[in-house]
Amino acid sequence: MFNYYDRVKSRPEIYNQLSCKELLFVHYKCPNESKITDLWSQHNYIQYILSGKKAFHTPNRSWYFEPGDAFFVKKGASIIEKFFEEPLCIITFFIPDSYLQTLVQKNKLLLSVPEKSQSDNNLLIPLLVTEIMSGYIESVIPYFYSAQKPSEELLELKFRELLMTIFTNPDNHELNSYLQSIASPQYNTFQQVMEANCFYNLTLSDYARLLNMSLSSFKRHFVSVYTTTPGQWLQDRRLNYACQLLISTDKQITDISFESGFENSTHFSHSFKNRFGASPLNYRKRALVGFQK
Repeated sequence: MFNYYDRVKSRPEIYNQLSCKELLFVHYKCPNESKITDLWSQHNYIQYILSGKKAFHTPNRSWYFEPGDAFFVKKGASIIEKFFEEPLCIITFFIPDSYLQTLVQKNKLLLSVPEKSQSDNNLLIPLLVTEIMSGYIESVIPYFYSAQKPSEELLELKFRELLMTIFTNPDNHELNSYLQSIASPQYNTFQQVMEANCFYNLTLSDYARLLNMSLSSFKRHFVSVYTTTPGQWLQDRRLNYACQLLISTDKQITDISFESGFENSTHFSHSFKNRFGASPLNYRKRALVGFQK
């Protein structure tokens, strides 16, 4: 599993980019490297599909997008499926939590928009694309290829204009609810991030980075919240989820291993047998026999 933000940042020859302060704006054609990719990002991002199709998959939901679609992706992990019938061309706008929190707190207009729905813990929030929004995005593309790059002041002004256009649209009420929640002093980032991302093969260092913490601080805080170690908690959650998939689906063992967040199927089978006393395949067979009685 790779870090999407780090990969984009480190390969400007592929991912044409503009940046100012904490913000990163990227325009690129997706490399035809693989159809299925698992990735994560320590920053939220807004993505707009210029051409081609793609899908996001999480343990509880999938989303499919076509040209002209846009969506807000919360920091975290997902499985990406790409369709290469036509080139996949994308605009991505990375926005850290800290920037969003400051933006909401400083703009009473955002706080005054009534919440029409409660934000859930889904990774992705689809956005309503207006002519103003799509026209704005198209107008920014020439900046990526200009010999003289715009100043940071101009870029931040343009970025804020885009964000305010999206955030103040009443039809994007799910996003607005989410923004208001993360700006609240009561917002519990730690548990939100762990619960939403426990079924991905992230390292403890990756989780710490998602939460803007050092590894040692992450471990200490985790124990204070969950009264167990992160390694034990993650393994328990993943094994229980794998057990559920074995019983309720006919998916291959290797697919269940991947979807449950294990590094490989050998590690999964070993851990599963230690916990449940049977291999995943035998456990499924026993469960099926039990259901048939």
